[in-house]
Amino acid sequence: MSLEVLLLSATAFEQDLLAARLDEKVEQQVAGRPWRRGCLAGREVLLVQGGIGAVNTAHALTCVLQVHQPALVLQAGVGGAYPAAGLGIGDLALATEENYGDLGVRTPAGWQSAELIGIPVLRQEASYFNRFPLDPEHVARAGQILSTWEGGTPSLRSGPFVTVQECSGLASLGEERAARFSGLCENMEGAAAAHLCRLYQVPFIEVRGISNLVEDRRREGWDLPIASRRAQEAALKLIEEWPF
Repeated sequence: MSLEVLLLSATAFEQDLLAARLDEKVEQQVAGRPWRRGCLAGREVLLVQGGIGAVNTAHALTCVLQVHQPALVLQAGVGGAYPAAGLGIGDLALATEENYGDLGVRTPAGWQSAELIGIPVLRQEASYFNRFPLDPEHVARAGQILSTWEGGTPSLRSGPFVTVQECSGLASLGEERAARFSGLCENMEGAAAAHLCRLYQVPFIEVRGISNLVEDRRREGWDLPIASRRAQEAALKLIEEWPF
């Protein structure tokens, strides 16, 4: 049976509920990372725990995409919402594009994007620097699927995501990045996944449950369990209803 969905998350807790529902599960380790393949909602799914950060994500995806051609790469996990986005803890965010949020040049006039360097991080039919748009038709389809939610409807917003390797632990830095990219939320992996999927020409969707607001760092205000659960519930709904 051909692989229909590659479900990618950074950590075990962002995919444990889905892993528990896999039928006919086969487990293996690839480069130290767990791969779990089986049937989920009647689909052939591979769950890969990629690790935190852009490098781990790119390496994990490369390992998969060198040997498989999934019909869809679905990244699910948690993220921090920029306050101006109007999302609360437990809400859902759906990416319309991914942006490398701290790739560029810091100048006396302030931060400048990677275009100032002049060397694309990817060149295909176009040159890509910080911004990786997702397919609008795929995003619209995912939004339509997630707009009908049973058992308590979380708020859902679609928009640009920002990927950083230095998380915004200051409200002022979050405000700067939100304004720079018109961002909904930030994470540490999504732009690398979007980059690799563009390189390999594989459809990509990213959904995140909001665990916290991007503000002066205050871990006691976070709710990682509800954010992870919501992201996995959304991923399951997409797997169930995606028109393969």
